[in-house]
Amino acid sequence: MRCQNILKSKPNIKCDQSNIKELMLDFIITLNDCGIKDAEIISVFSGLGWEIDEDGYVCVNGGEETKELMIAGQLIHIRPFVMGWTSKSIKELQQPWLEVSLFLWPEEIVQYYFDYALREEYSLVIWKLIKILSHLSNQSSVYFTNEATDGRPWEALIQNDLDNIWMFDAAIINKGNMNYYQIIDESIFFSNLQADELLIVRKET
Repeated sequence: MRCQNILKSKPNIKCDQSNIKELMLDFIITLNDCGIKDAEIISVFSGLGWEIDEDGYVCVNGGEETKELMIAGQLIHIRPFVMGWTSKSIKELQQPWLEVSLFLWPEEIVQYYFDYALREEYSLVIWKLIKILSHLSNQSSVYFTNEATDGRPWEALIQNDLDNIWMFDAAIINKGNMNYYQIIDESIFFSNLQADELLIVRKET
């Protein structure tokens, strides 16, 4: 199985059967902004519906195709992915959420597997993708993680597990979550506070 770096606001959008079609259209626009305009991928996401099985688990997931793109002069492989979550999966959830992700190939973008430090030439690419994803929703932050830390920052916020909200390599923190990130360890992270968002990057990234 291919190890992956992950860009996601996981899950990042409050979602159910009433708004999933609208959200998928927004996601398709976001993919277009990333350079993903493949008709097959667009068809998969435009056709997704919100379904919950008899045990209360949501049956929404999509994204098996990986696309090769040129972004900021660099070749990169991206697999868009979405998945639904309810309190059956994460008991602290008060309502369903939709995870939106971009899976990347680490062998392209990292120098060494033991620390996942980015190749310098891909830093601009990653920030471009993070910025594009951040425009999709103002309900959650966008985190760049690896396979080991996949989803942990958002889940930690939901579960009030404040020790693990820092398990990311880079992030755009939205205004609603800034209060959790008021005290930043400057020996570990760079940060830049803007009007409606906080940019944080791990120094070793």
